[in-house]
Amino acid sequence: MGMTRSQKAKKYDRGGVRDAAPVPEPTHTGGRRVREMPPGALAAQPAKSSSAAIVVSVAMFIGMAMWAYYHFLILPSFQTQVASGMSAPELLVGGFDAGYVRDFAAALGADGLRAYAGVHASIGVFAPLFAALGWLLFTGLNTPERGRKWVYWSVVLAYAVVFLVGNAALDSAVANPDDPAVVRLASALVLTRWLLVAALLVIAAFVIVSVVRRKLDAFGREQPAAR
Repeated sequence: MGMTRSQKAKKYDRGGVRDAAPVPEPTHTGGRRVREMPPGALAAQPAKSSSAAIVVSVAMFIGMAMWAYYHFLILPSFQTQVASGMSAPELLVGGFDAGYVRDFAAALGADGLRAYAGVHASIGVFAPLFAALGWLLFTGLNTPERGRKWVYWSVVLAYAVVFLVGNAALDSAVANPDDPAVVRLASALVLTRWLLVAALLVIAAFVIVSVVRRKLDAFGREQPAAR
C-alpha cells in the first residue's frame, strides 16, 4: 500500500530534507530592475570643483592682464606720446593738486584731451570691470564663510565703482582745471582707488593663507587613517 501525502511529508521531515526557501525575484520599479549598488559607487566626484577652479583662474588671469595693460602700457605710452612727459593723474598714488592738473591739461591740448577721455571710455572701463569680476570669483570660490565673503565682495565692488567714477571725475578735472572742487574730488577718488588696491592685495593674501591652511588640515586628518 502506498503512503499518503502526510506520511511522505513526515518521512522527509525526519530525514532532514526540507524544501529550499524560495528565491525572491528582483524588485522592479517602473519597468527597471533595481540592483544593489556596491559601496562607494555613489561617491561625490571632484569634477565640478576642478571645473570651477579653472573658470576662476581664467577670469582672474584676464582681469589682472587687462589691469596691468591699462596701468603699465596704455597710460605710460599716453604719457610719453600725448602728455609731453607728464604722468597721468591716476598714476599719482598720493593724489595731486590743481596746479598739476592745470599743467597736465595744458600739455594735453584739445586733441590730447579727447584722447585722454577716449582711454577712460574704452580700456578704462573694461579693465576695472574684468579685474573686479576675477576678484569676485576668486574670493567667492575660496571663501566658505558667508559673512567674510560679503566683506570681501564689498571691497571689490567699491573698487570698481570708485575706479569708474574716478575716471569721470578726472575727465571733468582736466577739462575744468580751475574748478578746485572738481580737482579735489578727482584727487580723493584716485587716492581711494589705490587704497582699495592695497586692500585687495591684503584680501588675496588672506584668502591664499586660508586655502593653504584648510588643505593642510584636511591632509592632517587623512594621515592617521592611512597608517
